[in-house]
Amino acid sequence: MPRRLAWFIGMVLVCSLVSPILLPVRHAHAIGWQGLILYFPQTGHHLSGEFLWAWISNGGVMTFGYPITEPFTQDGMVVQYFERARFEYHPQNSGTRYAVLATLLGSWLTETRRNEPAFRPIVADNPAALNSDPERRYFPETGHTLAYGFKAYWEANGGLYTFGYPISEEFTERNPDTGEFYTVQYFERARFEYHPENKGTPFEVLLGRLGAQYAQARGVDTRPVPKRPDAIEVPAQLLDYRWSRAVATDDGAIFGRVTAPTLAIRNAPSNSAPAVAWTYARHPVPIRGLTLGDPVKGNPIWYELGDGRYVAAAWVEPLVPDIPPRRFGGRWVDVSLRSFYAVAYDGDRPVYVAIITAGRDGKTPVGVFQIFYRVRNETMDAATVGIPPGSPGYYYLTNVQFTQYFKSGGYALHGNYWTPPAQFGGFTSNGCVGLMNSDAEWFWNFLHIGSTVSIHY
Repeated sequence: MPRRLAWFIGMVLVCSLVSPILLPVRHAHAIGWQGLILYFPQTGHHLSGEFLWAWISNGGVMTFGYPITEPFTQDGMVVQYFERARFEYHPQNSGTRYAVLATLLGSWLTETRRNEPAFRPIVADNPAALNSDPERRYFPETGHTLAYGFKAYWEANGGLYTFGYPISEEFTERNPDTGEFYTVQYFERARFEYHPENKGTPFEVLLGRLGAQYAQARGVDTRPVPKRPDAIEVPAQLLDYRWSRAVATDDGAIFGRVTAPTLAIRNAPSNSAPAVAWTYARHPVPIRGLTLGDPVKGNPIWYELGDGRYVAAAWVEPLVPDIPPRRFGGRWVDVSLRSFYAVAYDGDRPVYVAIITAGRDGKTPVGVFQIFYRVRNETMDAATVGIPPGSPGYYYLTNVQFTQYFKSGGYALHGNYWTPPAQFGGFTSNGCVGLMNSDAEWFWNFLHIGSTVSIHY
């Protein structure tokens, strides 16, 4: 490490450039997961409690890497180091989205480099001109751009919430761990590295080991510790790299997708507990916590969905939405007729996902539309769109909930109570985008007149 950087670290350990920042995914509302202790033999350390939930709900191993310390007190607070991050626990914020904060390690590492060409802000007289290329985006907040592969990775893996703003342009830099030179770009919380040897795989872009660098700079002991008797070895399902791309909600959940044909939602994490509901293949489930229960396929972890509802983790995988062909500002919805998901976006960030029904024989229109009319509860009569009674395709449906029209001719997002839940995820409608009523209500509260609806295959 250069002497000037080592000296600088010693002078600014607790100053603003390493101040904590909110982790993107919020506090879990579950309590069962607090008794779960995972052991990571890859680095010889444990993960539990608030830090465990922050780790998995923010992207897991792909975003943060493995834990490289146990929790300990540093700078007057409980912290834990990971290969790519440092978590901080703030008990005064317990029960809120601010319970676990992360350190701005990208800003810390580059503070003394701001005069280098790549870190100098771009002064834009016409910012719109810099954003004219859809593959490049200019951020006036920091005066830097984001483009191509790094832009795609940033958008797909959490964007601003996870990585912060870019604080440099792309440039070539030597990796301190391997000695190899890579194209990199720095963000407030991360360093992106382009690895051409992984081209065409999910690992084409990797994150720098900033947590390990910060631990080394502060002389933190990262040696392995023995596995605790009350800990379990981390199951493979929790190491799935796709957790970094799963949809996460504002109220603290992260979405998984059911892999079993039919899955019981039980009132306790036990195979013998009563089923309170059922869910089906490809259906989203909002995970709000982790707990131990009866092993299923060798995995003793169950996911808590809230309100005493549990599913076995062995039957759930991360729900990763299709990449939208276009993105829009504000609140909008992306509807994929390939995956049969409607994904709600707040700007760049996906915040909710629902399984849908769509129109048979290509009847659901494809394109970009805006909501122009909404009806809370209505009767749908096919005669109003030119299909007379007795004709093929005629329908008369009462008590249709949360209808939001986006195209003339009767095309809308709305609740669909007449299709069995097990049949969602296919072409069963006359052209509308059908939702289960609970999902239709969520979209009703989220969207408004003028909201964009983008539909594609």
